[in-house]
Parts: sequence; structure tokens; C-alpha cells
Amino acid sequence: MTESEQTANQAVPGSVAAWEERYSGTEESIWSGNPNESLVATVSDLAPGRVLDVGCGEGADVIWLVEHGWEATGIDLSQTAVDRAAEAASARGVTANFEVGDISTWNDPEPHRGGFDLVVGCFLHTRLPDTREELVGKVAEHVAPGGGLLLVSHAEMPPWAENLDEELGEGLGHHHEPVSPNGDFALLIGGSPKRWEIELAELRTREAEGPDGELAELDDSVLLARRITD
Repeated sequence: MTESEQTANQAVPGSVAAWEERYSGTEESIWSGNPNESLVATVSDLAPGRVLDVGCGEGADVIWLVEHGWEATGIDLSQTAVDRAAEAASARGVTANFEVGDISTWNDPEPHRGGFDLVVGCFLHTRLPDTREELVGKVAEHVAPGGGLLLVSHAEMPPWAENLDEELGEGLGHHHEPVSPNGDFALLIGGSPKRWEIELAELRTREAEGPDGELAELDDSVLLARRITD
């Protein structure tokens, strides 16, 4: 992590350390190892290119993308998550680039390539003092002209979310206001100086299981926005 990234992270007390502690606090994987259902449904119809996964966690989405023809980079705040992602990719025999990075300060190591054909953010956490508009704007900076931005977000929170936030502590709590596709698009317009158009905006229902085995059907907000060529 660069000195500038470390400085930026200090402005958000506890969040980076908290995510690292969550991953490193167990030898087992945090997530299922399966790709996000909405990502699979949306991206399956797109022509493969260069993709960035922001908040890649243990790498399941990145691995799926590589296996379907994409040249993929994943970044995450947690070194342990990134290490697990790289190990999982190696075990599957796929090649992907994983880096520890904060999207507020991270830079594309290959800027001469002009950005990414697709940037993905699944269940991004807004970390105070930043707003979600600022977060979406930072993510959108890495989309190439003509490229897409895919945001999959919680349209509603699971019934176990409040208790989970209390257990996880500072820096890990979800943004609790419901997110809609059109709402995220409005934030994109406000946070990015580029021009965008909606390619897909819908709610998708999925089955979810809580930490104690609770079952629920939850709606996710899915937005695919296309950056209009300059």
C-alpha cells in the first residue's frame, strides 16, 4: 500500500483495520466462493474485455469473469482477502491481478490502456466521511469511454443486518438507506463529470441465508450504466 493510500485510510477510522480483522480472524472463507447471481446474469450478455472488480473480497466474481473470457483485476482493502483471492484463482488455474487498494486513491497500473471496459461494484460499503455519491464517482472514474459500470446493491436490508453490524463493529456496517437503480444512477450523474446512459436498471430477488441460518428473500438493486463516448 502506498504512502498516499495509508494517509487516506487514516481519515476513515477503523474501517481498513476492521475489514482486515474480519478476514484474518478466521481461517475459513467468509463468503461462499460462488459469483454474484446478478453479476452473472448481467455480464453473460456482454462481450468480454478488461474489467475491474472494486471490493473483490475473496475473488469469486473475478475468477468467474476470467473463466468467461475477461481480463480481470480485483482490489480490496484487506490483504488477507486479496491473498485468499489469489490462492483461489491459482487453484482454479486462472490468471487474474489482485491488489490491496482503496478506490478513493487507487490508480490503474496500466493507464495507457484508457480505463476498463467494465467496472463492477457489488454491495459496496460507504465509509464515512465519504458519501455514496462520492464513492460511486470514484468507482466510475475507471470506466473507459463506451464502457459499463455495474452496481449491485441492497435494495433492502436483511432482517439480521442490525445485529450483524453491532457484532462487526466500526467500519463494517452497511449503508442502511435502501438503494434503487434510479437512485444510484442519480448519484452517478452527480458524482461523475462524464456522460452516462442507463442500459439496465431493475430489482432482482434472491434467496439469502443469515449468520444463524435464517432464510429470507431480498431485493437487490442492479444498475448497468454505459459511459457515453466523449
